[in-house]
Amino acid sequence: MKYKLLILDVDGTIIESRKDASVSEKVAEAIRQANKFVKVCLCTGRTYNDVKNLIKVLNIQSSYHVIESGTKVMNSEGKLEYAKSLSEDDLEEIIEFSDNLPSGYGFCVDGIWKSKLEDIRNGLVTVLTLHSEDREQTKSVLKQIDRLKEKFNIHVGSKWDKPDGAYIAITNKEASKEFGLKYIQEKLGIKKEETIGVGDFPNDLPLFKVSGLKVAMGNAEESLKNAADIIAPSLKDDGVAWVIDKYVLNSL
Repeated sequence: MKYKLLILDVDGTIIESRKDASVSEKVAEAIRQANKFVKVCLCTGRTYNDVKNLIKVLNIQSSYHVIESGTKVMNSEGKLEYAKSLSEDDLEEIIEFSDNLPSGYGFCVDGIWKSKLEDIRNGLVTVLTLHSEDREQTKSVLKQIDRLKEKFNIHVGSKWDKPDGAYIAITNKEASKEFGLKYIQEKLGIKKEETIGVGDFPNDLPLFKVSGLKVAMGNAEESLKNAADIIAPSLKDDGVAWVIDKYVLNSL
């Protein structure tokens, strides 16, 4: 199979899950080489401001990128082309369900993270995050908000400052990595079978839904490994470079 689209999660896949992390030169060069033959798309919970320098370093400015947990798609000019947001009523409903949580909320408003509801004003709110400090608290939060799954998408992502904690992202029902990537595939005329998806965390399960070849990093959570076709080496072992060499460059 000759693949045409390579989808890469960011945190835990090409860089460490922390704000100031950088990509290894081996992985960066592999992505630059891959971009000569396939479209390379980042798919992340980060905002555009968090990844625009990374996009430049990797020389993949000519591609589409999915950001903010699949709620937005940026085009090759860095302009917003697709967005799914939460309404004021949505926010009130979510907060009502989660008012007793100890770690509070975060709101992604016009691509900027805010911590107070009054800071939202009339901006475009794409993601509301609930914070947990450890795995047990994550389970507790998910149980508390279980009924919200009927109306919203809920994704569990890694937390930069707490390796055992999580950001539980709640988005529009039609907003996930799956929806954002489907939009890109349709724009580019690329089929699922022609797509490689690489990730490390449960919030990459929607990414797998649109990938013909599903690749979990060696450091990935077990639930993602169980859904994968291939287990790549870990982030520390430059697993993405291995994927590119085996499934992109060696298949030309």
